[in-house]
Amino acid sequence: MSMKIWWQDILPEAGQSLVGSDKEIQKAGDDKIMGNLRKVAREDTMIEIHRIKHSSYIVQASYLEMLNNVWLIDGIIEAEKQGYDAAIIGCGNDPGLQQARQAVDIPVVGPTEAAMLLACTLGFKFGVITVMEDFVALCERNINSYGLEWRATRPVRVYQLGSDPFMALGGMIFDPQAINPQFDELCRACIADGAEVIIPACAALSPATSLLGYKEVPGTGVPVIDVTQAAVKMAELLVDLKRSVGLGKSQKGVYKSLPPKVRDRMRAETKCME
Repeated sequence: MSMKIWWQDILPEAGQSLVGSDKEIQKAGDDKIMGNLRKVAREDTMIEIHRIKHSSYIVQASYLEMLNNVWLIDGIIEAEKQGYDAAIIGCGNDPGLQQARQAVDIPVVGPTEAAMLLACTLGFKFGVITVMEDFVALCERNINSYGLEWRATRPVRVYQLGSDPFMALGGMIFDPQAINPQFDELCRACIADGAEVIIPACAALSPATSLLGYKEVPGTGVPVIDVTQAAVKMAELLVDLKRSVGLGKSQKGVYKSLPPKVRDRMRAETKCME
């Protein structure tokens, strides 16, 4: 049976401030990412990329992430209303994951959480590579939140984007060769720290590694997980389990769903304050 997956990006359409004005370039980048996702998705799985209405852009601070999450979760609520079977948060920091799971009943997947859980089946210790020094604290937050402190090596390594982060993140999708030798060096540093699996915790860096064909650190036997591909397979698994045996999220405790009427009323009242 086919399924529909809503990919919720953390950025708005091209033409809005920092994102740039070239919609054709944005579409070409989306096509690259989608082609990479389709390598692992089932033939009958439909994945659509959706942009956020408003954005605080690269969410390197918790405050900016909080602002962004309001609109990110609005998109995920819309996914459920439109009949999508699952939603994926299109950012390696997994922003708003817990809150999104409270807001809807459909499965919501954080790419890096999916990759970390997968990594625990492929090796005992995994190393994390992020793309900004400011993201290290967010990576540590996620490692701790997922209860995987003793499975992750330290430190979280940082791929340096240079003076223009947006250009670097977009550029690596079109020219994945550009990530090396820096990425390879970081992988080997993680291995020296004790990592048996590598996780590039970024929704641009990860597909760049796949587009480069970098699924294993050469000569080491250490696999590299693309968090975006892990997210798609996790979403398919969760939808399949819900359909086949009724296995869904817990309705007690942290992920318990908010009543839709309460959720929507509070959203409407908050927007009246804008």
